Amino acid sequence: MIAPHDPLAWGVIAVAGAVLGRLVIVAVAPLVAFDGSGRPVPPAAGFGRWFQVAAVLGAVALWWWEVVARAQLPPGDVSAVGAAPLVARYAAHLILFALLAAASWVDLRHRVIPDVITMPGVLAGLICVTLAPGTLLPIVVEVPRSFAPPLLEPDVLGLCGGLRAALPAGLESQPAWTGLAAALAVFIGWWRGCTAPFLEPSAAAAGPPAWLCEPRNLALVAGILGIVAAWWHGGPGWRGLLTGLAGLVVASGMIWLTRAGASRALGREAMGLGDVTLMAMVGSWLGWQACVLACFVGVFVGLAHGVLQVIRHRESELPFGPSLCLGAAAVVVAWRPLWARAAVSFERPLEMAAVIVAVIGLTAVSLMVWRRLRPSLG
Repeated sequence: MIAPHDPLAWGVIAVAGAVLGRLVIVAVAPLVAFDGSGRPVPPAAGFGRWFQVAAVLGAVALWWWEVVARAQLPPGDVSAVGAAPLVARYAAHLILFALLAAASWVDLRHRVIPDVITMPGVLAGLICVTLAPGTLLPIVVEVPRSFAPPLLEPDVLGLCGGLRAALPAGLESQPAWTGLAAALAVFIGWWRGCTAPFLEPSAAAAGPPAWLCEPRNLALVAGILGIVAAWWHGGPGWRGLLTGLAGLVVASGMIWLTRAGASRALGREAMGLGDVTLMAMVGSWLGWQACVLACFVGVFVGLAHGVLQVIRHRESELPFGPSLCLGAAAVVVAWRPLWARAAVSFERPLEMAAVIVAVIGLTAVSLMVWRRLRPSLG
């Protein structure tokens, strides 16, 4: 295996960043090619070139940070962590960052985050944490010993602490049917509430049956079959899948409640449903604890961005999606210091519930103040 610091590895990473950047450009360009009236918008001169350069630099920097410097690993005795898990986690984060970049680009241009980005992103995240649960964020767990101080062992953040920690009663794999029912309920709930048909009814009427033509329906069938297979097989894959589903429901639920509170504070819809689907996607890759931190960081990034835009451009309508994307990226990159400070709070449910309520409440209060100040700023 090539060493992480080998020049050949750096070359491969640079090529991978360029290819991924190009894929984002090709996928997103049709989504931002028109303005609100449907008229074509010429691409900015040189934007694609600069985006690819940024993608290469970002891929190389992330490789150095996560694989070479191992800066994401928490403090403690983690000498048992080999290079292969770090490379797999790096690849997962690189794909997630590409999805976040695509969502931010479209949201900045059209104030919308389309399902064509978030739905495949959710499915890819769930597949990743099921087949490679080691790509979840790293932690160190204490293993009690009667004859010596606790032993520190590397692990990843699962549903209830470490991935190897015991699951809550009823969420085990087969033959516990309640675990399967809970997983299917979360997935089907996301499918019903956070996705919409891709095709117009008339588009499928002239061809094969509608359910064969509609990608949304195929995603439902594939997701159900995948969940059943993971439940039947059990093991780390099932635990990883539960972690991704918990992240999906907690992250989307937090943003949905924030959206409801902000809309009530402003007296109109304050956030689009795309922000909810965006965080559902992030949760499927990172789990629920990281998404609580990402929402917390994203709220303050959004408020700072809003104040800056009002001062500079007198603009009061701002997309929240890019702030959430920056919050998620910041949590991934700065995972070691963030988790070192926040881990204790996640061990105290009441304290964590207070933090979540505070994030939602502060967002609503801030927007209420914004609503009162906006006429004098405009």
